[in-house]
Amino acid sequence: MKLTLILSSWVVCTLLGCLGGTAQARKLHLGNCVVNIHTHELRHHFQHIRQAMISGDDHKNIRLLRKDMMHSLQVTETCCFLKQLLHFYMDKVFISFKSGHSLHRRTTSVLANSFLGISKDLRACHAQTHCECTEGVRLKLAGIQAMYEKLDQAEAAPKAIGELDSLFEWIDTLHNH
Repeated sequence: MKLTLILSSWVVCTLLGCLGGTAQARKLHLGNCVVNIHTHELRHHFQHIRQAMISGDDHKNIRLLRKDMMHSLQVTETCCFLKQLLHFYMDKVFISFKSGHSLHRRTTSVLANSFLGISKDLRACHAQTHCECTEGVRLKLAGIQAMYEKLDQAEAAPKAIGELDSLFEWIDTLHNH
């Protein structure tokens, strides 16, 4: 009886620990800047709308978030790039996103709020000069914004949201460095 109680307690504690671990933020090192990002949570919310965003993309041959471009960033540039990219999503993409589906609106709102939280941490790094903004980063972001602006306004936001999986994959590669 005592062994069963101990074993049951151990199983419950182990399960709670595992569940808590998935919701915890992971530290992301962006050069000299360290931020906490809930990548699991971001991916979880994104999965609710991913297929709808991708299926509505009539410009699959155009990529806003090219993997080769993000992987070409120097470690010292990652903080600035992420900071500016999140601002682009908050200031342009999420604001201009229109949908008749309440799930899509709620999910993009959750993602925007998560991006805002990450942005605040990145802004603090930037204020302490831990975030290096190079001309190369500015040019990469200008290219993303120019491509976005060329698209029809009704199609641009869903396309950009549908490409968030590339951003999350890139963030995961940064976790592994």
